[in-house]
Amino acid sequence: MLKITTEQKTKGIEIGRKLGQSKMWVNYKGEYFTNENFANISVGNDKEKVGMIEVTSEAITEKKTNELGKVEDVIVAIEAAAEVEVVQAIIDAENEGKKRKSVLEAGAKKIETLNASK
Repeated sequence: MLKITTEQKTKGIEIGRKLGQSKMWVNYKGEYFTNENFANISVGNDKEKVGMIEVTSEAITEKKTNELGKVEDVIVAIEAAAEVEVVQAIIDAENEGKKRKSVLEAGAKKIETLNASK
């Protein structure tokens, strides 16, 4: 499976939300798909050249941040969030887990930005 960059993940989440998708796929060329089969076809069915991106906020908030993984991944989820409630759920999960300062700061900053845009 393709190693997805932070930029690809952020863009995939953004596109997926606009299209109302819960998952998106991206190939090594940076092309996005709403269907895994189409993504695979785009690279000659070489599944090593395609990666899947979870889009829904439920996919982010159902897991504890320890399960989400690296700081960068959690911060991408925070940056992609469009609702204060989603960001707060991520912060709450982080506080129950590793309590990483950079994640908590990113969450606070995102909530401030979302509240300012209301």
